[in-house]
Amino acid sequence: MTEINLKKIIGSAINGNELLFNRFFEDTFKKLLPKLTALTNSNDDAQEIFVTSMHKFWERFVIKQEKLPHNSTGYIYMMCRNAWIHKKRQPWSKVLLDNNNTYILTKSNDDNLDTAQNKEDIENSNLLKHKALSIAINKLCDKCKKLIETELDKNIKLKDLQQEMGYANYQALVQAKYNCKKKLVKKVFEALTNLKKNNS
Repeated sequence: MTEINLKKIIGSAINGNELLFNRFFEDTFKKLLPKLTALTNSNDDAQEIFVTSMHKFWERFVIKQEKLPHNSTGYIYMMCRNAWIHKKRQPWSKVLLDNNNTYILTKSNDDNLDTAQNKEDIENSNLLKHKALSIAINKLCDKCKKLIETELDKNIKLKDLQQEMGYANYQALVQAKYNCKKKLVKKVFEALTNLKKNNS
């Protein structure tokens, strides 16, 4: 994909014609699918991180009209790779529903603490973070809670929720999940700030 062709595609999308961009979307997905499947070991995860990354690509280059990358395929692959790393590091991967349908955090099995640091301070900090996450999730709307559940329960497949939740296509569903994650991050930050104020 040359820079001139990409400019034409983006320019067309900016003017309201998404046909060329949709073709670009499909062609890029076909090119990257083998690499993304190798990265994630899952076709579903490969599709999800690609769609999430392409939404960010659209936001940056169609909506904000930032300077275009020279190698769009390589750039999108790096976006996907970063999205995958972020997905694996998500703090809510250890959140579960209790019997009262309240979101709680399970204790992390990763106890690789720096021996030079004060373990008690680290535990207190982690406790605040976990509490903030629990508060934030419980403040989400029911739709977002259901979408976030796909991160918590690997038996729930995101694509299976498309019809149940009334989304026209999978891309719209992934966009909704992405928006819910952004809301969650914001609410976690707010809850953490308030908890730190109360504990100070």
